[in-house]
Amino acid sequence: MRAGRQELVGRGIYVEEFFGTVEVGLFATATDKICIVPPQIKPRHQKLIEKVLEIDVIKTTIAGSFLIGPLVVGNSNGIVISCMVLDEELEKIRNSIKDLNILVLESRYTATGNLILVNDKAALVSSYFNKYEVKLIQDTLGVEVTQGTIANRPYVGSIAVVTNNGGIIHVQASREEEEKLSEFFKVEFTPGTVNDGIPFVRSGIIANSKGAIVGARTTGPELMTLSTALKI
Repeated sequence: MRAGRQELVGRGIYVEEFFGTVEVGLFATATDKICIVPPQIKPRHQKLIEKVLEIDVIKTTIAGSFLIGPLVVGNSNGIVISCMVLDEELEKIRNSIKDLNILVLESRYTATGNLILVNDKAALVSSYFNKYEVKLIQDTLGVEVTQGTIANRPYVGSIAVVTNNGGIIHVQASREEEEKLSEFFKVEFTPGTVNDGIPFVRSGIIANSKGAIVGARTTGPELMTLSTALKI
């Protein structure tokens, strides 16, 4: 499938490549208020994010890395950042989002974005975190938090995507898990893949309640599933 700024399904799903790869979700973290991206992002990609997700863009690395998605996660109340964040990066974020809670999570598990799944209604966090870390996450995100796995995997933030409209989940998740997550997050979850069969859906999706940008290898049937699941 050809990459580029092309509307494919409904009003707000576009396909694209960032930095020469279809794993666009690795390079950004979006909420309904902000999107954090690397400073080196192309101007047309920044404009695409601003247009599709209808949010402001904050440009910074995290731990000196382009890989924002695995290191930052958040909702409309706050963001949780890996403890590997550098002081100057944290200052840039704080100066840009004065109205949100910001937590630098001091934990041995540093891939914060891979370990937390959150919208504005609830958060599922990895069983790796201790009770103190869970309490900090809950206070920052301002929602009910529970610990658990998806499809017997603790990397809950990497194998599902949830907005305030809906969620997409690893295809090996059970029907019981779908139902429990749907009840907990108060949105319906649907199993699916991205980029022609990749079950780690977060790697290929940047999404909020307004729209989504997905990897350019995502097939027509996958796009239809995403559109239905995320209601965009």
